[in-house]
Amino acid sequence: MVKTVNLGAALLSLLVSGCISTYHAWDGTKGYQQERLDERLYRVSYVAEQATLWSWLDGYLVRRCQELAGSEVAKVTDINHETFTVTAMSSVAVGAPVIVGGKDFGGVMMPATSAPHEVVFKLKKAEGHCSF
Repeated sequence: MVKTVNLGAALLSLLVSGCISTYHAWDGTKGYQQERLDERLYRVSYVAEQATLWSWLDGYLVRRCQELAGSEVAKVTDINHETFTVTAMSSVAVGAPVIVGGKDFGGVMMPATSAPHEVVFKLKKAEGHCSF
């Protein structure tokens, strides 16, 4: 059996599921950061999901550099790319709420239980020097 995939639906699914990064400040896991090294020199970085293209991350570095430079001409050099994983603990609902004892006999609603599990995030990081 051959399966046909609608490319538009697949792209929309990726966007909605958060697999493609959007430009934003550091939130503790993803986003841009900067460190001032000199009066007109910063180290800038951007971390995003593994599905994000390197060219997008490089563009995010340029965008952040230009924001830091204001009206001055800015450039990003010495760009490095790195991939890594981050593991975090989470819990997930297991099962569904159940009425124990039957609805007609004054049954008690038992909530779904939760089980701890590891969540692995595969991330990309682009980093470079911003000067202006």
